[in-house]
Amino acid sequence: MKIFKKQIPVRHILYVVLGWLHATMLCVPLYALVLNFVSEGMTKDVILQNILRGFLILAPITLSWFAIKCLRRIFFYILASIGITVLTGFLFDSVLMAVVALFICFMRLYGRLHGESYSLFDHAGYAGLAVFAVPFLCSVFTDRADLIFQPVSLVFAAVYFVLCLTQRGIRRIDDYIDVNAAMQNMPARRIVRITCALLAAAAVFCTAVLLPPLLTNDIGYRYTPREATHAEYTPPEQTETSSGGNMPLDEMIPAAEPSPVLVLIMKILEYIVLIALAGGLIFGVIYGCIRISRGFKTSFVDRRDLVENLPEDERTTVRERAQKRDRPDFLDRSPTAAVRRKYRKTLLHVAKEPPARWMSPAEAEAHAKLQNDALHIVYEKARYSEKGCTKDDLTAI
Repeated sequence: MKIFKKQIPVRHILYVVLGWLHATMLCVPLYALVLNFVSEGMTKDVILQNILRGFLILAPITLSWFAIKCLRRIFFYILASIGITVLTGFLFDSVLMAVVALFICFMRLYGRLHGESYSLFDHAGYAGLAVFAVPFLCSVFTDRADLIFQPVSLVFAAVYFVLCLTQRGIRRIDDYIDVNAAMQNMPARRIVRITCALLAAAAVFCTAVLLPPLLTNDIGYRYTPREATHAEYTPPEQTETSSGGNMPLDEMIPAAEPSPVLVLIMKILEYIVLIALAGGLIFGVIYGCIRISRGFKTSFVDRRDLVENLPEDERTTVRERAQKRDRPDFLDRSPTAAVRRKYRKTLLHVAKEPPARWMSPAEAEAHAKLQNDALHIVYEKARYSEKGCTKDDLTAI
């Protein structure tokens, strides 16, 4: 299938769509359960309508996926996240679901900053079956949850199991093809067709075995604990002693006034701690915003190389000192430092992605598509010359 003039296999599109459905199915029963606890007197028809309405969560999940894949600037992604949050609030008419949509956008941003090609909402796992046990157990042990949650939870669990089986099977096929891509004369298309056919047959078989019994069986069980009889407790009689009597403890201990010098020292220490915490918080927020912006712009994806059949190798951990960046000091206001700051600021402003550290000035300018011969000559003089730059050089650029 061709999308935007790119040949994309159908199984890859199916993998992404199954990831959207995976996140949707985990949210729908929990959404209906929360509404059942909040509202009173809900019938089975209303609960089923809430379940169908819960599938609207597919909209923010899908839109956030497209936003994190297509937008390269974090500013535009934040605007898109705000729009998705507002749209979800209008669809559900609920602030809680708007918060859920905001959390989805944040998790996708977190996954991109850490180099993950797919976030938590795109990978189905068998551990997700535990989510459907929550409405089932609430329906068994509490009277507020309707009995309809028991068959609904089992149907959702069966469908999610088939979905997880299909998606993980597609991932296994892609992993096998990627590992053996360098093999000569490998029948990749034949392998993909055979394995996909077997996977489709397994999914159809599991659906035919699991769904019909769950759809035709009317399950409804409520746990009612037995009433326990408790004997009445009679506290022992209290007797007054000759030494203490009924005198309170605070009257027995004489009051002591604190030293004014100690109070002053404690106040000074308190102010110092508060100022240090406030300064650290401000610095952490600013530094975190800078790192997030750079990490979002870099969009690094770890390829995760696979190494096999190395039983004799011994793993050793080597900790090397981080190399200090060759930058001018903050207090250095010389013409040489000013030229280097000007060059770096211009280069980062023009480049779509920051250049690598190993690049020379010419390679970095080619990477950023920067053509400024005067700036290049003055920067090389500032960077490599022992004499450095003068004020005339700074004025020239």
